Amino acid sequence: MTGCSWLVGLGLRTSCGRLVHHFSVVDGMADPGQARQAALERANDPSERAVHGTLRLDDGCVEMRRMSRDLPGAWRLSVPSPRTA
Repeated sequence: MTGCSWLVGLGLRTSCGRLVHHFSVVDGMADPGQARQAALERANDPSERAVHGTLRLDDGCVEMRRMSRDLPGAWRLSVPSPRTA
């Protein structure tokens, strides 16, 4: 299987525990596990962490959607994976 695009939603927690969702597109990954790992690594990068300030990553709260294009070229998203919190 060749790589595809994934929309990965990561949970970030505020200092009071409120959950905030941050979504990013991960390209070129063959399966959702690889896309999840790539998104978590990206979120833990120092420059990315600086953007999120005091929000802390909750790596147990991840939503995965496979992205694909239909014949006219419109993006389609798969049904979301169950979110864990």
